[in-house]
Amino acid sequence: MRLTVILVACLLLGGCSTEVTGRGEFAAGSTVAVATTRVPPTTTAAPTPTPSPTPVRYDQGRRALACHGAHVLAPRGGPYCYPLPAGLHDVSSQVKLGTGSGSAKYVTAVGLAGRDVIVAMAYRTPLNTDLLPNAKIVADLRGVLTSLTRAGLVFASTAPRDATVDHARAFSYHARSRDSTYQSDLTFIFRGRSQIEVLCQYANSQAAVQRACRQVLATLQIRTVA
Repeated sequence: MRLTVILVACLLLGGCSTEVTGRGEFAAGSTVAVATTRVPPTTTAAPTPTPSPTPVRYDQGRRALACHGAHVLAPRGGPYCYPLPAGLHDVSSQVKLGTGSGSAKYVTAVGLAGRDVIVAMAYRTPLNTDLLPNAKIVADLRGVLTSLTRAGLVFASTAPRDATVDHARAFSYHARSRDSTYQSDLTFIFRGRSQIEVLCQYANSQAAVQRACRQVLATLQIRTVA
Protein backbone atom coordinates (compact mmCIF):
# COMPACT_ATOMS: atom_id res chain seq x y z
CA MET A 1 0.00 0.00 0.00
CA ARG A 2 1.53 3.34 -1.00
CA LEU A 3 1.55 6.19 1.49
CA THR A 4 1.74 9.67 0.00
CA VAL A 5 2.23 12.85 1.98
CA ILE A 6 2.30 15.99 -0.11
CA LEU A 7 2.38 19.15 1.96
CA VAL A 8 3.20 22.76 1.43
CA ALA A 9 5.97 24.22 3.41
CA CYS A 10 9.30 25.48 2.03
CA LEU A 11 8.00 28.94 2.73
CA LEU A 12 10.31 31.93 2.23
CA LEU A 13 11.80 31.57 -0.74
CA GLY A 14 12.89 29.94 -3.76
CA GLY A 15 11.90 26.97 -5.85
CA CYS A 16 10.77 23.99 -3.87
CA SER A 17 9.07 20.67 -4.26
CA THR A 18 7.20 19.33 -1.26
CA GLU A 19 6.41 15.71 -2.02
CA VAL A 20 7.16 13.05 0.57
CA THR A 21 6.31 9.44 -0.16
CA GLY A 22 6.59 6.12 1.59
CA ARG A 23 5.06 2.67 2.06
CA GLY A 24 3.71 0.73 5.00
CA GLU A 25 0.92 -0.37 7.29
CA PHE A 26 0.48 -0.10 11.04
CA ALA A 27 -2.04 -0.50 13.84
CA ALA A 28 -3.02 -4.10 13.16
CA GLY A 29 -2.94 -3.73 9.42
CA SER A 30 -4.58 -0.34 9.15
CA THR A 31 -3.33 1.76 6.28
CA VAL A 32 -1.79 5.16 6.80
CA ALA A 33 -3.49 7.72 4.59
CA VAL A 34 -2.66 11.42 4.69
CA ALA A 35 -3.87 14.47 2.82
CA THR A 36 -2.64 14.40 -0.77
CA THR A 37 -2.44 18.06 -1.65
CA ARG A 38 -0.15 18.80 -4.56
CA VAL A 39 1.53 22.15 -5.06
CA PRO A 40 3.67 22.55 -8.19
CA PRO A 41 7.33 23.49 -7.66
CA THR A 42 8.13 27.16 -8.08
CA THR A 43 9.85 27.73 -11.40
CA THR A 44 11.06 31.26 -10.83
CA ALA A 45 12.96 32.70 -7.90
CA ALA A 46 10.83 34.39 -5.29
CA PRO A 47 11.69 37.99 -4.33
CA THR A 48 14.01 38.27 -1.36
CA PRO A 49 12.13 39.51 1.72
CA THR A 50 13.51 42.60 3.40
CA PRO A 51 14.59 41.71 6.94
CA SER A 52 13.78 44.11 9.73
CA PRO A 53 16.84 45.92 11.14
CA THR A 54 16.60 44.13 14.48
CA PRO A 55 15.45 40.63 15.36
CA VAL A 56 11.71 40.28 15.83
CA ARG A 57 12.18 37.48 18.35
CA TYR A 58 14.14 38.22 21.51
CA ASP A 59 14.01 34.71 22.93
CA GLN A 60 17.36 33.06 22.18
CA GLY A 61 15.84 29.63 21.72
CA ARG A 62 17.57 26.36 22.54
CA ARG A 63 21.14 25.39 21.84
CA ALA A 64 20.37 21.70 22.38
CA LEU A 65 17.35 19.41 22.59
CA ALA A 66 16.42 17.64 25.82
CA CYS A 67 13.15 15.77 25.29
CA HIS A 68 12.35 13.07 27.85
CA GLY A 69 10.13 10.02 27.72
CA ALA A 70 10.09 6.30 27.00
CA HIS A 71 9.88 7.00 23.26
CA VAL A 72 11.14 10.31 21.90
CA LEU A 73 10.91 11.22 18.22
CA ALA A 74 14.04 13.15 17.28
CA PRO A 75 15.35 12.80 13.71
CA ARG A 76 19.13 12.50 13.77
CA GLY A 77 20.66 15.92 13.21
CA GLY A 78 17.22 17.52 13.13
CA PRO A 79 16.15 20.71 14.88
CA TYR A 80 13.24 19.26 16.87
CA CYS A 81 12.08 16.48 19.17
CA TYR A 82 8.93 15.46 21.04
CA PRO A 83 7.76 12.46 23.11
CA LEU A 84 5.41 9.97 21.49
CA PRO A 85 1.84 10.92 22.47
CA ALA A 86 -0.01 8.33 24.54
CA GLY A 87 -2.07 5.91 22.45
CA LEU A 88 -0.37 6.69 19.13
CA HIS A 89 2.16 4.68 17.14
CA ASP A 90 5.45 5.87 15.67
CA VAL A 91 4.99 5.52 11.89
CA SER A 92 8.02 7.59 10.88
CA SER A 93 9.59 4.60 9.15
CA GLN A 94 6.72 4.59 6.68
CA VAL A 95 7.56 8.08 5.44
CA LYS A 96 10.30 8.44 2.86
CA LEU A 97 11.64 11.83 1.84
CA GLY A 98 11.15 12.85 -1.75
CA THR A 99 14.10 13.81 -3.92
CA GLY A 100 12.80 17.12 -5.19
CA SER A 101 14.63 20.35 -4.46
CA GLY A 102 13.28 21.97 -1.32
CA SER A 103 11.82 18.79 0.19
CA ALA A 104 11.51 18.64 3.95
CA LYS A 105 14.85 17.73 5.46
CA TYR A 106 13.38 15.88 8.44
CA VAL A 107 10.04 14.10 8.84
CA THR A 108 8.45 12.18 11.70
CA ALA A 109 4.93 10.81 11.93
CA VAL A 110 2.67 9.32 14.59
CA GLY A 111 -0.79 7.93 14.07
CA LEU A 112 -3.70 5.75 15.02
CA ALA A 113 -4.96 4.27 11.75
CA GLY A 114 -6.27 5.33 8.39
CA ARG A 115 -6.25 9.10 8.00
CA ASP A 116 -5.79 9.81 11.70
CA VAL A 117 -2.17 10.91 11.74
CA ILE A 118 0.20 13.67 12.86
CA VAL A 119 3.19 14.59 10.70
CA ALA A 120 6.02 16.93 11.73
CA MET A 121 8.29 18.25 8.98
CA ALA A 122 11.33 20.51 9.21
CA TYR A 123 12.58 22.81 6.46
CA ARG A 124 15.70 24.95 6.38
CA THR A 125 14.99 28.49 5.21
CA PRO A 126 17.50 30.58 3.24
CA LEU A 127 16.95 33.51 5.61
CA ASN A 128 16.89 33.90 9.36
CA THR A 129 13.16 34.02 10.02
CA ASP A 130 13.77 35.82 13.31
CA LEU A 131 14.49 38.93 11.24
CA LEU A 132 11.11 38.80 9.49
CA PRO A 133 8.06 40.57 10.95
CA ASN A 134 4.87 38.62 11.49
CA ALA A 135 3.14 40.46 8.66
CA LYS A 136 5.69 39.21 6.11
CA ILE A 137 5.42 35.60 7.26
CA VAL A 138 1.61 35.71 7.31
CA ALA A 139 1.57 37.23 3.82
CA ASP A 140 3.69 34.35 2.53
CA LEU A 141 1.46 31.84 4.32
CA ARG A 142 -1.56 33.29 2.48
CA GLY A 143 0.12 32.18 -0.73
CA VAL A 144 0.56 28.71 0.75
CA LEU A 145 -3.12 28.56 1.67
CA THR A 146 -4.12 29.67 -1.81
CA SER A 147 -2.17 26.77 -3.30
CA LEU A 148 -3.66 24.30 -0.84
CA THR A 149 -7.15 25.60 -1.62
CA ARG A 150 -6.59 24.92 -5.31
CA ALA A 151 -5.40 21.45 -4.31
CA GLY A 152 -8.66 20.65 -2.53
CA LEU A 153 -8.57 22.00 1.03
CA VAL A 154 -11.20 24.40 2.37
CA PHE A 155 -9.91 26.73 5.11
CA ALA A 156 -12.13 28.03 7.88
CA SER A 157 -10.20 31.30 7.75
CA THR A 158 -7.10 32.68 6.07
CA ALA A 159 -6.29 34.65 9.22
CA PRO A 160 -4.05 32.49 11.42
CA ARG A 161 -4.33 31.93 15.12
CA ASP A 162 -1.08 33.31 16.53
CA ALA A 163 0.63 31.37 19.27
CA THR A 164 4.04 30.20 20.43
CA VAL A 165 5.50 26.71 20.43
CA ASP A 166 8.57 26.32 22.64
CA HIS A 167 8.61 30.15 22.70
CA ALA A 168 8.93 30.24 18.90
CA ARG A 169 6.39 32.04 16.71
CA ALA A 170 3.61 29.81 15.41
CA PHE A 171 0.67 30.35 13.05
CA SER A 172 -2.20 27.85 12.98
CA TYR A 173 -5.02 27.17 10.51
CA HIS A 174 -7.94 24.75 10.30
CA ALA A 175 -9.08 23.13 7.06
CA ARG A 176 -11.21 20.30 5.75
CA SER A 177 -11.08 18.35 2.54
CA ARG A 178 -13.46 19.50 -0.17
CA ASP A 179 -15.45 16.28 0.21
CA SER A 180 -15.43 16.66 4.03
CA THR A 181 -13.93 13.20 4.56
CA TYR A 182 -11.15 14.51 6.82
CA GLN A 183 -10.03 17.67 8.61
CA SER A 184 -6.60 19.13 9.27
CA ASP A 185 -5.06 21.48 11.81
CA LEU A 186 -1.86 22.97 10.38
CA THR A 187 0.70 24.82 12.47
CA PHE A 188 3.72 26.60 10.98
CA ILE A 189 6.51 27.34 13.48
CA PHE A 190 9.54 29.59 12.86
CA ARG A 191 12.84 29.81 14.70
CA GLY A 192 16.12 30.94 13.21
CA ARG A 193 16.61 29.24 9.86
CA SER A 194 14.10 26.48 10.58
CA GLN A 195 10.46 26.17 9.64
CA ILE A 196 8.62 23.34 11.36
CA GLU A 197 5.23 22.29 10.03
CA VAL A 198 2.95 20.15 12.19
CA LEU A 199 -0.02 18.63 10.37
CA CYS A 200 -2.69 17.05 12.55
CA GLN A 201 -5.19 15.21 10.37
CA TYR A 202 -8.26 13.30 11.49
CA ALA A 203 -11.12 11.44 9.86
CA ASN A 204 -12.44 8.93 12.38
CA SER A 205 -10.81 9.83 15.70
CA GLN A 206 -11.00 13.61 15.98
CA ALA A 207 -10.88 13.82 19.78
CA ALA A 208 -7.92 11.45 20.09
CA VAL A 209 -5.90 13.15 17.34
CA GLN A 210 -6.61 16.65 18.60
CA ARG A 211 -5.61 15.63 22.11
CA ALA A 212 -2.37 14.12 20.78
CA CYS A 213 -1.81 17.19 18.60
CA ARG A 214 -2.01 19.46 21.64
CA GLN A 215 0.48 17.19 23.39
CA VAL A 216 2.91 17.32 20.47
CA LEU A 217 2.75 21.12 20.29
CA ALA A 218 3.08 21.44 24.07
CA THR A 219 6.15 19.19 24.29
CA LEU A 220 7.85 20.00 20.98
CA GLN A 221 11.39 21.38 21.43
CA ILE A 222 13.11 23.33 18.65
CA ARG A 223 16.78 24.19 18.73
CA THR A 224 18.03 27.34 17.02
CA VAL A 225 19.70 26.77 13.66
CA ALA A 226 21.69 29.80 12.54
